[in-house]
Amino acid sequence: MEDIFNSAQFKFLFNLDTTQTIRHSSISERLSVINIEFFQQAYELTYNYFSTYYSRLQREQVRLIRVDSSMVAEAANKLIEGMNVGCKKDGKKQIKFTVAFDGDLPCMTKIFTNRKCLSEDTTIPQVVFDYARKDKSAIFTFDRGVGKRETFCRLSQQGTSFVTRINPKAKYKLVRELENGNNRLVGSLELIKELEVQLPKNRKEHWVFPEETFRLTITRHPEDGTEYWFLTNLFEIGVEEVLQYYKKRWDIEVFFRFLKQELNFSHITSTNPNGIAVMMYMTMITAMMVLIYKKLNNIGYKTAVRRISLELNELIIKMIVKHCGGDPSLVFR
Repeated sequence: MEDIFNSAQFKFLFNLDTTQTIRHSSISERLSVINIEFFQQAYELTYNYFSTYYSRLQREQVRLIRVDSSMVAEAANKLIEGMNVGCKKDGKKQIKFTVAFDGDLPCMTKIFTNRKCLSEDTTIPQVVFDYARKDKSAIFTFDRGVGKRETFCRLSQQGTSFVTRINPKAKYKLVRELENGNNRLVGSLELIKELEVQLPKNRKEHWVFPEETFRLTITRHPEDGTEYWFLTNLFEIGVEEVLQYYKKRWDIEVFFRFLKQELNFSHITSTNPNGIAVMMYMTMITAMMVLIYKKLNNIGYKTAVRRISLELNELIIKMIVKHCGGDPSLVFR
């Protein structure tokens, strides 16, 4: 950011004094006090605009929201707020970003810095519940890091649909058997059985089973025999769809890799929580622009980032040539 501000092109675009300079420390200080609401609203407006760019036929037939978290630790030993992870004694702190991703764009994102938020049982449900209030039709899929039975019950009570995995051999109370799978193939897995079950809450010395029921799909890998248990409160869809919904959860892992590898999201510009939030929103806005460009041109992440950079540079050159009284068409034919 320091290099960009001090460049001749940036100063030309924004009509800045050519002798004016700025240092990284000044940028970080400004980010710590800048109005975060402006960037949050800019992020939400950008998402709302791009999310309606494609018709429902061009997007997924269901509103499937993938939710997961990623940790950022680079230079985090200087963070004002952050969480220590594991038994490391290097003093480094980390920040957790929990994101809701609709398959095309990041539709919600939150920052967590408190150590109690290390558990996905704390962070992912916050994003799910917050987004569910905005979109009642959404179906959420998340990994088995979310394991609290109270969370599953609360989701069902408020009519929020979800698909997740739970640990094999988890305790449950059988309500009825939905299907004996007879080891038929469902995708790459064998279906053992589907059950309607109640999940327990541990009340000290005895188990309590709330009245909410769930669909438990028990599958097995045909080669190594590993069992995979899928849990949902959707009873009206086929088992193939249940497994497909969960499989699409992987899209958010690809999105996180794109953020860190192509947009340098692992680098923390500000050590202040306000500044970190600003950079998060700006990164998400940039990510949406790249993702839309990628989809429109049917190209990969790296190619999209490279082409945007080249086209932006050409646009600036055209503006400079025109400003100096020249004809840009003589340069770009």
